[in-house]
This record gives sequence, C-alpha cells and structure tokens, in this order.
Amino acid sequence: MKSRRYRAPIAVLLAAAFSGLTICADAQTADPNPVVNWGTPEIVEVQAAPGPAVWHLTRGDSEVWILGTVGSMPDGLTWNKNYLAELLDGARAILLPPRPSVGVFEGAWFLITNGGKFSLPRGQTLEPSLSDALRARFIDTRNALGQTENRYKTDTPLRAALRLQQDLQDKLDLTRDEPRDTIARLARTKHVTATPIARYEVLDAAEDVLKLNAEQQRSCLAQSVEDVDQQLAHAVPAAQAWAVGDIRNVKANYGESRLVNCVIAAVHSVANISERDVADYTSAINAALDNTGKTIAVIDIGPLLRHGGVLERLEALHVAIEGPAE
Repeated sequence: MKSRRYRAPIAVLLAAAFSGLTICADAQTADPNPVVNWGTPEIVEVQAAPGPAVWHLTRGDSEVWILGTVGSMPDGLTWNKNYLAELLDGARAILLPPRPSVGVFEGAWFLITNGGKFSLPRGQTLEPSLSDALRARFIDTRNALGQTENRYKTDTPLRAALRLQQDLQDKLDLTRDEPRDTIARLARTKHVTATPIARYEVLDAAEDVLKLNAEQQRSCLAQSVEDVDQQLAHAVPAAQAWAVGDIRNVKANYGESRLVNCVIAAVHSVANISERDVADYTSAINAALDNTGKTIAVIDIGPLLRHGGVLERLEALHVAIEGPAE
C-alpha cells in the first residue's frame, strides 16, 4: 500500500474540479447529480481485445483512439497494459485530461495566506455545528472510514468534506496514478508527445471557494458524505469492470462527484467547468481528426458517454465511431 500524505484541501478541490473527480453511484437509487442520463450515439459495435474499453473514431485518413477512465482505482489493479502499448505504436500524440494551471510560487503563497480559512475559529468544533441529521450521517460515514471525531474536530465543513474524500482514498487504497503513470511511461518509451487538452487558471476559483458561507459549506459536506457512502460500495466494482471493458457494469457503478457539483453550483468562476470540459475535448479531438495519422485521447467516462457528451457531439460532426458492445 502506498503511503500518502494528506494533501492541502484546496489542491484536492482543484484536482477534482479540473481533472474529473468521480464517485461511483448506484444507478437504481441515484439522485440527479450522478451520471445516469447516458448518451446514445450511433456506434458500430466491435469486439475489442481483453482490457479497458476503447472507442475508435475516424474521418478520412485520420483516427483517434479514446481510452475511457473511471477516476481513482485500487492500487495494484491488474489490467491489460499490453493492448494500450500496441495502440500507441505509430501514434503522433496523446491528448490528456485538462490540468489546473498555477505556478509553484503562486500556489504556495495562496496556501500560506489562506491556510487558516480551513480551520474553525478557536473554541468551535465541527460536529456540534452540524444539524442533527447531517451530524448523524457524518458520524456514520467517518466511522465507516475508521476515523474518530478528532480527525475533523477543528475543520471547517468544506475542509472536512475534502478530508473525507482523501480518507476514502486511503481506506480503499485507491490511486489516481493509473492509468496515467502507464500512459506516461509508454509515451516516453515510444517517443509520443503527451499533452493536456487545456490548462485552466484556478486561483480565482480557489479564492471563490474560500468565500462559501457556512450554510453552503455544510451543504457541500452533506454531498461529500453521499459521495463517500456510494463510493465505499461502488468504487472497486467500477474499477474492476473498467479493467475488463465491461461497460454495462461501469455505467451501473459510475457517477460524478456530488461534492464537485455542489461547489460548482455555488462558485461563479467555475460554474461552466463541466460544459467547458466537454467542449474542449470535442474541439481537441475534432482538430486531431483534421490531421493525418493516429492520436490517442484519454477521457473520463462521464464527459465521454453522457447525454450531450463528447461522443454525441462528435457524432453530430459526422465522425464515424466504433466501440465496445454493452
């Protein structure tokens, strides 16, 4: 099991908002936030090699192979890396998810000057500040994670919400390093350029997040509790289904983060991030299809397959799509 230091709360949030933090949700009991409204693009179904699902897009002499991902996966999960290595043969570029853009100095200065805003005023503690219902749910969830009251005692509700997410990662031994580490290693070996589809400025968003009032923060904590409860049951099944290309069970166990959606709803500067994410992917892949040769794209299953997502938009641009059967 990898040792992990607790990351600064703002870094967790930014990674979530700009890199596609996902949770896994029961499709039969999901609320409107998780991805349950899957798109229905016209796809020619093909039998793929054993391993994670890929979609093959073509236009003229150009092709893009898309590898869908499901967010955090159990550390050490076995999956077919050889098939990905074969796909990279002859590729001219790899399109990676968007990344937050912030300088080391800017980020350090932001944390130095704002770190205190993640702690409650002296003499206050978290759990007594919550409603009876939320306190009971929060206690049940932290107990399920093997944590005591002291772990979150002086946290603001927002920091507790983010800390829950990190504690979940540690509880289930989840990592976001894969398949990114494998892709990066293969790209270096095969001398293929790998670049994010976009870089998003995040300091304005981070400052807005710190302006959330107590009620908004408690609402986001409630959403984080729901995230954790769902992911405790569904994160591992989603990853296991992903590893063998079982799209039906990926969809049954996948959803998008309620916590991120809560913050997006409250913070003006990132209010259109989900739309921008899909638009940037669509634009990058469409541009790649204007150039002869093969490109690999790595996209989270949510923006890829949801109604109005990347595949449906590319279909509207008359891109031929082949993909796995469900």
